[in-house]
Amino acid sequence: MSTDGPVDRIVSILEASKAFRRVNSPITIGNVPFEFAAVLLGTGKNPDLVVVIDTINEDVQRTRQKIGGLGRAMDVVGSRRPVTAILAGPRPDEATLESIGRVCRVLPVGTPTGTTGDRLLQDWLSVLLPLELPSQTSLAADSVGEVRRQMPDGIDPELLNAILDAAPRGTQAVQAELKRHLSKPLTQADEQLEAKRPEASE
Repeated sequence: MSTDGPVDRIVSILEASKAFRRVNSPITIGNVPFEFAAVLLGTGKNPDLVVVIDTINEDVQRTRQKIGGLGRAMDVVGSRRPVTAILAGPRPDEATLESIGRVCRVLPVGTPTGTTGDRLLQDWLSVLLPLELPSQTSLAADSVGEVRRQMPDGIDPELLNAILDAAPRGTQAVQAELKRHLSKPLTQADEQLEAKRPEASE
C-alpha cells in the first residue's frame, strides 16, 4: 500500500489512468484564483475538471464557499466542463455535501487505510476512470471459454454445453438446440404416458 497522503494517492491513481493530468494550483477562472489541494484536467476528449480538497486541513465552510465561487466563475465564463470535487479526509456533514452537490459532482472518499486502502480508493474513483475492456485478441482466442466462465452457478450444465457447442454454427443452430432441450421433458412425459397406456382390446 502507498505511504503517500490521501491527496497524493488520488492524484497518482487519476494520472496513472492517462485520463487526467495535474495542473498547478491555484487555477484562475475569469481572473479569479482558486486554491485547492490538487487540480486535474481531463486529457484528450475528456473535458472533466477535478478538484481535490483535503478536509483535514480545510474548514468546511471555506470549502463550501470555494466550490460555490468556482461554480459561479465557470458560469460567468461559459465553461461547460463537468466539475468533480473529491473530498479526502473526514466526511463533511450531509448539509455540506448537499450544498456542494448542487454545484458539482462530489466524491467523499474519506481516508482509506490498511491493506485494502488503495483498492477502496480505486473503487471510489472508478466513476472518473476509463473502462478497461478486454482486448479483441483475447476475446477472439477463447470467446466460448470466456462465456462459460462468466455463467452464474445453477445453470444446467447439459443445456449450457449444448448451446455453446452449437454457437459456432450460428443463431439457428443455437435456437434449435435450445428448443430441443426445452421440449425434452415434454417428449419424455409423452413417452411415459404412452408406455403406461393399456393396449386396445382386439
